[in-house]
Order: sequence, then structure tokens, then C-alpha cells
Amino acid sequence: MANILYIITSLSVGGAQKALLNLTGSAFSADYTPHVIALVEVDGIRQQFEQAGIPVTVLGLNRLVRLPLLLPRLAGLVWKIRPQIIHGWMHHGNLFATFAWMSAACRPTLLWGMHHTPEKATLERAQHAVVLTLGRWLSRFPQHIVYVSKRSLQRHTELGYDHRHAQVIANGIPLGKGSEASDCYRSVREELGIPVDTLLIGSLTRYVPEKDIPNLINAVYQLQVQGVYAHFLLAGEGMDQTNLALHALLANLPEPRRVHLLGVRTDAARLIAALDVATLSSQREAFPLFLAEAMAAGVPCVATDVGDIAECVADTGLVVPAGDASALALAWRNLLQLDTPQRQALGARAQQRVAERYSLDAVVGAYRQLL
Repeated sequence: MANILYIITSLSVGGAQKALLNLTGSAFSADYTPHVIALVEVDGIRQQFEQAGIPVTVLGLNRLVRLPLLLPRLAGLVWKIRPQIIHGWMHHGNLFATFAWMSAACRPTLLWGMHHTPEKATLERAQHAVVLTLGRWLSRFPQHIVYVSKRSLQRHTELGYDHRHAQVIANGIPLGKGSEASDCYRSVREELGIPVDTLLIGSLTRYVPEKDIPNLINAVYQLQVQGVYAHFLLAGEGMDQTNLALHALLANLPEPRRVHLLGVRTDAARLIAALDVATLSSQREAFPLFLAEAMAAGVPCVATDVGDIAECVADTGLVVPAGDASALALAWRNLLQLDTPQRQALGARAQQRVAERYSLDAVVGAYRQLL
């Protein structure tokens, strides 16, 4: 068995973090003993890693002034763990993984994991532009760079990243472990205080610019103005009662009480299983794990045409242009107007597509072949 050290930006509640949890909790760890280092300390899913028996160290790089103290600590952890493989996860994690690789007693295999698509707007943020520039300079060092989407590989290549050892491996979805749909359907509606037959559209997302939440709320407004009765479930970082900017958007809705803000949750599978339609309004994505999880649960999806979403969803749901609230609202309406057997048929096709293309077993096999 070989030791593999994963270095990730943080263990917040996000798709990249859940993808790492899936991989380290899979049969892959029977051959490659996992150790996880998170750079930044946040509330998230660290406990889920520890419950799965995966060793986690959080460096606490929440302030840049701590960097000179934490770099020697990182080097010490590398010497202690003695990994045969160091796998960076996300852009910041890749940079620190390269430092860890350089500080190792012997040269382990260095992998980078790309879970983001740097479109033009990303480069307008100073911090992201610096990190991407450093990454371009250092991209000749990893033996392999793993991208979760074809679009991410394309954009990084356009930015000058070394692509000689690039490979696309999508995030893997564990199959057959979903929550009981009928129980979730009822219990989530009881939690929200709505009738059990209420149509429910949901998005497990974050309140950040790339997710374009204002466009999502604009589409909700248009659907409500059209008189379509449905409730919305919004969960994730920033999707809660303390977000004043989000509350300002909701205040303009004809029926703001039909939008339920749940914030960060650890029962994502239960929430997803309760949905009639899963949706994303993103301006930028690589491979959104939430959509794949919804498809695996038999929930048809409506999402914007960014990253590899169109290839992922294909004919199992609807894909609309990014930033087009009218198209998003129309797509929701079209799926809601289907009868239950028709939506279930779409969901069954979605499940089959995930099983064929995005199962965790397939991803584990791809990683084993890579190494």
C-alpha cells in the first residue's frame, strides 16, 4: 500500500470537497492510504472525513501573516507521513502540494486536481489572477494534472498551463446509497411546513458571483408572476437568513414565503431526494457535483449551459443559456407541467446516465489506471 497525501484549500461544504470525501471513502483507499491536509479552517465537512476514519490536519491559514509559520509545519507533516503520492485539490491546494512535493525527502508522484473553470470574470479578481499565474508557472512540475471537465482543461490550456500530462476524470458519484425518496419527499415538506403534494424546485449552491443567485431569483420572480405554483429550496453557504443581499432580492418577489433558505446542511442526499426539479443558475462551472447527485437520485435537472453541464445533463433534463432568467423560468415551467410519470421517466434516464458515465467505481478505475 502507498500513502497518498491530499492537500485541499478547505473542507467547506462544496462539490470539490464532497468529491474528495467520496474518493477517500471508496475502495481506492484500500490501495492508497489517505491523509488529508486542509489549508483553511472553516465550518464544513471535516467531521464526515473523521467519521470515515480519514486522518485530517487543518493548518489554519485563515490569515496570510501565518504563512511563514505554517510552511515549516507542512514540510514536517510531509516528512512524517512520507507519501508516495501528493495530490493537490483545487488551485490553492495545488500550489501548496507543489511546495510539499519539493520539501519531501524523496520525490513522490505529484498530481494536481482542477475543480474550477477560470473564465474571464475569474481573472478580474486580483487574488485569483495571482494564483492562476503562479499555477501556470508551476504546472510543469506535476506528473499528471487531473481536470474534472473538458471545459476546465480547455481554459487552463488557453491560459498557458502545461497540458502534456493532462487528463479529464469527472467527479465520481457513489451509486445505490441514496436516501429513501418517498420518506424524504414527505419529511422535507413537513420541515418546510408545506403540503406533501407541493412541487419543489431546489438548488444546493453558494452565494458567490459565479453561481449567479440574482439571476435565479429573477427567474423565480418570473415564474411567480406567471402564476405557476411551486416552492423553492435553497441551501448552501450564504443561502440563509443572515444574508442581507439575498433577503433584498427575495423582498421583490410576489410570494417570498415560497422560497425556503436552509443555509449549510449536512443532509444533502435527503434534500435532493425530496426535489421534483434540481437547478443551477451558474455563470461558471467545471463539473457541478450537485447536478450529478440529483441525477443519481432520479431528479431531472434544469441548469445553465456552462462548463460540462450540457454534456452531463444531455437529454435527461433541460439546459438554458447562462444569465437568461426567462429561459430558466420557462424550463422550470416545462418540467413542472409534466405529469409525475413523465418526470420520473426523465429521472430514470438521468440515473442511467450517471451510472454509465459518472459512477464512483469508474472514477476509481480511472485513478488506478493513471497511477
